[in-house]
Amino acid sequence: MPRHQDTAQLLLDAAIALFADRTYEGAQMPAVAARAGVGVGSIYRYFPSKEALGNAAFQDAKRDLIAHLAAATAAPAESIRGEFGQFWAGFTRFAGSRPAAFAFLEHQQHDTFLDAESRALAAELDQLAADFIARGQQAGAIREGEPQLLVALALGAFAGLLRAIRPAAVTDLPQAERDRAEQAVWSLLSAKDS
Repeated sequence: MPRHQDTAQLLLDAAIALFADRTYEGAQMPAVAARAGVGVGSIYRYFPSKEALGNAAFQDAKRDLIAHLAAATAAPAESIRGEFGQFWAGFTRFAGSRPAAFAFLEHQQHDTFLDAESRALAAELDQLAADFIARGQQAGAIREGEPQLLVALALGAFAGLLRAIRPAAVTDLPQAERDRAEQAVWSLLSAKDS
């Protein structure tokens, strides 16, 4: 019999996979239970509602993404372009290690079920990205424009890359292809073609 923590994580992983595949609205609790290999009643021991499960799954994925970005940007970068490379590496590692979680976070609307804690976590990540853009703009390395719009353009390009290579993981791409993709996304942001 799996331990409490193991069952909760099994349920989160199953939910994320189904939410990525079928969307949050399209995933039913019995399917989550079946994918986790537990009875439907087990879900409600850990998560009192589908909304609670959705928020827990969202928070699990967002926290892991933030952890990947923090690890990638732990060392100071020599330039804004170098810092962008660190962010790219963090996103790449996260998307490669948890493709369903990346798809769940990036390809769906979450406003139907997110609670205040989930929204705060999303805002934290949005602010991290906007601060990077603002620093780059102040340094003259990133083009003028609304930081949130520029973040959306870069994330959209990265998400589009992942859709284009699916079912392969971004980490399966040859390094030269990953480097070209990174440079193409940087070109969307760069104040000058570098």
